[in-house]
Amino acid sequence: MKGKTTTTTVAGKKYKVWSDFIARGTFAENEAGEVKQISFSGYIKNDLTVRKAIQSAFQLDTFRK
Repeated sequence: MKGKTTTTTVAGKKYKVWSDFIARGTFAENEAGEVKQISFSGYIKNDLTVRKAIQSAFQLDTFRK
């Protein structure tokens, strides 16, 4: 069950971010349509935390906008 979708920018690229109640985690989708789970044990919504998790999951050089 997909929750409210928000967007954020990491390293100049836009990502869609949402939490899933069934999977009990937070997911991110890049502009190419690749989806990765960025939080496995609950939900994250703080923008800085989300950007850092995206940077780690997608193996980017920076988490800055």
